[in-house]
Amino acid sequence: MFTRIRAALATVLLGATQFASGHGSFHEMMEELAIELKDRPEDSTLYVRRTRMYLEHEDWKAALIDIEHAERLGSDTSELDLLRAQALTQGGMHTQAEALLADYLQTHAEHGVALTAHARVLAKMERAEESLKAYRAALRRTADPEPDLYQEVAQALATQKLHAEAVEVLQLGIARRGNVPALVLKAMEMEIATGRFDEALKRIDAMQQQAPRPEPWMARRAALLTQAGRKGEAREAWAALRDRILALPNLERGSHSMSLILEEAQKALAAPAPSDPQTVTTIP
Repeated sequence: MFTRIRAALATVLLGATQFASGHGSFHEMMEELAIELKDRPEDSTLYVRRTRMYLEHEDWKAALIDIEHAERLGSDTSELDLLRAQALTQGGMHTQAEALLADYLQTHAEHGVALTAHARVLAKMERAEESLKAYRAALRRTADPEPDLYQEVAQALATQKLHAEAVEVLQLGIARRGNVPALVLKAMEMEIATGRFDEALKRIDAMQQQAPRPEPWMARRAALLTQAGRKGEAREAWAALRDRILALPNLERGSHSMSLILEEAQKALAAPAPSDPQTVTTIP
């Protein structure tokens, strides 16, 4: 049940954010850089800029080539080592990347980006305790952390069974960045794992109120009520969701995500209704 609901929720959220991750702007920027490089082929800063863009798109081989160009043209070696370490991490060369990052941090101990990169490669090397230490430092030293960093730190904490601190980190991220769906979902995951169902339900209610399409959040709420053993409330929630979807115009109701959610609601409602513990039947 939860897998289908997560898939439907992910579909809706992806539709809301897809415009931000298109490749058009990347290609346009690359074309602009190509023109600048043609005019200024000896400008090392242009190769560094392009390296960063390659890393954002995980083209680590192209990034390493541009790092070599920038180094030959006189760019700062230590900054290039940080970029080189990130490229090597993407390429799976974790030992070499970790060594570069450890050296870099000897003289840049409070560099948030380097600390984050170090935490990530240590995690890939299954050095969990060291990774968590680096993640904690990265969160402290990064001026305005992206949602991804809050999630990664929370996951590192959860790996060490520190679920309460993980939720605190996510709450901090939500307080600073707002109700970013990825942060809210991660916080809910942590709260559910520790049986804090009421807190998770409050998060769902907040997201449902602001969501352009509330149905996926309604489904998540009904599923969570079921998981919490609150069968009567869950059945009411599934029924409200089913009725809402059936009242939608045909085009909306027939979408893939709505079809998945409706199917789950109907399955849940097909199960026997829970007995009312307050109702006592007596036989005369």
